[in-house]
Amino acid sequence: MNKLAWQILGTGGAALAAIATRKALGAVWEKSTHRPVPDNPANSEVGLGEAIAWTVVSGVGIAVVQLTVQRFAAQAVRSRFGEEALPKKMRLVQAARD
Repeated sequence: MNKLAWQILGTGGAALAAIATRKALGAVWEKSTHRPVPDNPANSEVGLGEAIAWTVVSGVGIAVVQLTVQRFAAQAVRSRFGEEALPKKMRLVQAARD
């Protein structure tokens, strides 16, 4: 159950946060640019500047939200189930040894 908690909170939470963030960023993009979100920024019909702007905005936005959710989830799992419930790379004890 301990490791399942991390899978649900850490991995699942980050995935759901990415989906929600992309939708929110898309709404902000459309409101501010009065243009639809580029479905495929690699398509040559999308201008290079627009493709780069959407890629940067969505990439950074999603990465920041995922990082925040994973840090919050790690703290929640750590306080409820202990370090052993986290993946090795997330454990504080492991990080202190390296």
